[in-house]
Amino acid sequence: MKKNWIKKISVLCLASSLSLAMLSSTVEAKYNTDKASRAAQKKVPGATITEVEMDMDDGKAVVEVSLVKKNKKYSLKYRHSDNKLIEYEWELPNTSYSIQNKKNVSMSKIKTKARKLVKGSRIISTRLSVDDGLSEYKVSLKKGKRQYKLVYNAKNGKLLEYEWKQLSSSSSQKGYIGESKARNIALKKAPGASITKFEFDKDDGIAVYEVELRKGIYEYEVKINAATGAIIEFEKDIED
Repeated sequence: MKKNWIKKISVLCLASSLSLAMLSSTVEAKYNTDKASRAAQKKVPGATITEVEMDMDDGKAVVEVSLVKKNKKYSLKYRHSDNKLIEYEWELPNTSYSIQNKKNVSMSKIKTKARKLVKGSRIISTRLSVDDGLSEYKVSLKKGKRQYKLVYNAKNGKLLEYEWKQLSSSSSQKGYIGESKARNIALKKAPGASITKFEFDKDDGIAVYEVELRKGIYEYEVKINAATGAIIEFEKDIED
């Protein structure tokens, strides 16, 4: 009888400990989401928060905050451990259907705009694309430990989307084949093509280089294992 009491007490203590641990974890999560929300509202004064959620990014917990201010949508991502802002993005709707018959702004002018906006950056890729029937220039840049993506209306040069993200330590490409070699592998796979987009990313936990290229009417996508240089995926499509 005494042994049963001891067992019951042990089970109750264990359950109590687990409940306290879960409560502590819930309180901590709530505390961090509240901190991220306050930081986001301070970053975008006057905006209304539409969503706050915790997620995993590259194996680390993050808090994502979505906001809206007039017709501009914002998305901010904070690292859970120290509430540091690691991604920032805003976008405007592209509604300029009435000027689609106009001539495109030159690519060189868009590059000048991008360099002026992100001073001291290096342009990684530029491309002209059509999204929902609207022509847009997409520019990727890199400055220090940040990678930027800018989207411009191709007809009037208006900035429609601005995004930067903090590159993680894994993005330093230490121990990987490197950007230059990855570019050469992609160009060898698609001879005569030009690189329009280059990105270092994680795919199912594997570090990869994702490369997009174009040659005439053809578009290519090459995914390369960042550690070995092996081509994981290759696609060739005709541009729509």
